[in-house]
This record gives sequence, C-alpha cells and structure tokens, in this order.
Amino acid sequence: MSNKKIRVSLLQIEGRETPILNASLIKKALIKAYKFNPDIICLPECANIMTANKSHLVKHATLQKDCPVLEECIQFAKKYNKFVSVGSLLLKKNNSSKLLNRSFFINHSGKIMAYYDKIHLFDVNINRKEVHRESKSFHKGNKVVIVTSPWGKIGLTICYDIRFPNLYRNLVKQGVKIILVPAAFTVPTGKDHWEILLRSRAIENTSFIIATGQCGKHHARRATYGYSMIVNPWGKIIIKGSYKPKVINAIIDMRDIENVRSRMPSIYHDLTNCYN
Repeated sequence: MSNKKIRVSLLQIEGRETPILNASLIKKALIKAYKFNPDIICLPECANIMTANKSHLVKHATLQKDCPVLEECIQFAKKYNKFVSVGSLLLKKNNSSKLLNRSFFINHSGKIMAYYDKIHLFDVNINRKEVHRESKSFHKGNKVVIVTSPWGKIGLTICYDIRFPNLYRNLVKQGVKIILVPAAFTVPTGKDHWEILLRSRAIENTSFIIATGQCGKHHARRATYGYSMIVNPWGKIIIKGSYKPKVINAIIDMRDIENVRSRMPSIYHDLTNCYN
C-alpha cells in the first residue's frame, strides 16, 4: 500500500431506526463505495440506530457481539481487503442500564484494531423543542484512542468532541496526522458551526480532518445536518457533501501535512504546558 496518497470514501447515510435496517442500508453503500477502490471507508455516528425516542433506542440496541452493522463491516473489510471506520454504534453493555457510543476501526483483514468510547457527551439545549442529554443514556469514555495505520497515526473522535480543541491537540502531540469525526450533527448547530469547527481543528493542528455525517430525517422526528467533508491541513475543504445521502469519494495526499507544517509550524511552537 502507498503511504502517501489515500483514497477515502465517506458514507453519508440517512440512518434508519433498527440495526437490521441499517445493516442492509450500509451494505449497499459499502458496495457502491467499493467501485472507487478506496483504502479507507468511513461511516457516520449512530450507524446502527437513528432515533430521538430513548425507549425505542434501548429496546433495539444490541450488545457489540450481536450488532449486524458491525458484522457487516467486518465481513466487508475481510472480503474486499479494505479498512473501515465504523463511525459509531449505540450498544448495550452487560449489567448496565446505560449504553455505549463506540467507534471502531477495522483493518483490511476484518480485525478490530481499536475502539473509542465518546468522551464528550452531548448535553445541550439547542432550542425549546430540541434538548439532548446523552449523559443520562450513555457511559462517558475516558481514553484517547490512536490507530497506527499504513498511512500513519489516525485519531478517533466522535461528533461533539469537535468542540473540545484540547483533545485534538493531544492527539496531534502523539503523532496523529488524520483525525476522524463521525457525526450526527443537529441541523441548527450544523448550519452555524459544523464547517467552522472542522476547518478550525484542521488549521490549528495542520492535520487532515475526515468528517462523515448522518443526514436527513429519522425515526421519532430526529433530523441531522449532513454535509460530510474532508478538510486538508491548510483548512481548505477538499470535498463536501450536501443534505442528501451520498457516497463521497476523494484522494488525500499525506505529503500535504509536512508541506503545510514547514510553512506554518504552529504545532511545534505550542507552549500549552507553560501555561500551568
């Protein structure tokens, strides 16, 4: 495998309300993406269940070992020799009433290389009609996760994490050059903040940001923003989707990172530790 240029496919989907329905939906999208011959295929957050109904979520969520979306991605990676980032799955945990919001990175042999549990939980008041309290339903992650790939180190994050720059600087200080941001961004915050946040994290860390989002209307009147995108280390958008489901394909060149850092070496001038 070349360690310079990477072919990337983002599966921007309009997620359904059960794991079985999403497994079927994602299988079709994976096959469609395969035509581009990508090195890495990225899925969004909540790839197994999309709903605003908490009781429905708890009823239909599965344990990790029983998730059909995860199994579909593992078998695809193994059969077609592809790396797959399963943006996140909402999963039950044994002996717990709370769920996990867990991201997986699968290698080309179908092996789970790493998983990441969302650290920053989405407890916000978007407006009078839209309130989110993830901490009531999900366990909080407590570990920064990095995957060593053929193209360098990749950092795993999920959605709301994008608002916490210290996490991204931590990843980059450990050698990460690509940061994944699977998401299910709300429409109001997406319109006002999504692109700005993604470009900011790319610029300040002179790294690639690969952000795959849910889009459209989902079960129990949940709606998500879409507009998946890849941002280069200079903060320029390489490619961007829209509000509709689509497989988004692009090629990134890892040499862009050192090129940008030679001109703008800000990460080497970081004096964070001196502020304490």
